[in-house]
Amino acid sequence: MKTNSIIVNGKEILILTEANEKFVAIKPICEAIGVNYETQKDKILSDEILGSVTPLRGATGSDGKEYKMRVIPFRFVFGWLFTINPKNVKSEIKDQMIKYKMECYNALFDSFTKRSAVLKEKTEYQVEIEKLENELKEDEKYKRIQELKASISNATRRLNSMDKDIISEQLDLFSKEGEEE
Repeated sequence: MKTNSIIVNGKEILILTEANEKFVAIKPICEAIGVNYETQKDKILSDEILGSVTPLRGATGSDGKEYKMRVIPFRFVFGWLFTINPKNVKSEIKDQMIKYKMECYNALFDSFTKRSAVLKEKTEYQVEIEKLENELKEDEKYKRIQELKASISNATRRLNSMDKDIISEQLDLFSKEGEEE
C-alpha cells in the first residue's frame, strides 16, 4: 500500500493507494474542518453506503509509526462532506463549506437534468462560431463591414459631441438671459 499526504487547514491528510483505489483517512479531515471525529465516524458507519466502504487500514503516520485508520474511498469523500452541517465546522471555514454545499447541489442538478450536456453543446456552438468568425476576418467583405462599422461608430461619437456642444450653447443662452434681468 502506497501512502501520500496533502495538507488541509494545517492538518496532514493521508491518502492511501491500494489496488489502484485511493483511500483518505477520515480523522485528519475531521480535525482539519473542526468536526467531532467520533460523531462523524458513527454517522458514516450507520450510513447504508458509506458504512460498507470505510474499512480500517494500516498506514504509516507522519511520525513514521504504523496506525490503524478509518478510511473512506476518495470517490466517496465529496458525498460525505456534503452531509456535514456547516454550523458544525470551524467558524473560519463555514463560508467555504456553504459554498461547497451549493456547488454540490448545482452538480447534482446538472447531473440529473442533463444540464451539463446542454452546456457542453452550447460551448461547442460557441467554439464553432469563433472558428468561423476567425476565418471570416480574412475575407475582404468582412474587413469592409468592420471598417464601415468603425466609421459609423466614429460618426456617432462626432454627433454626440456636437449635440453636447449645442446643449451647452443653449444652456449658456439661458444662463446669460437670466443674468441680464
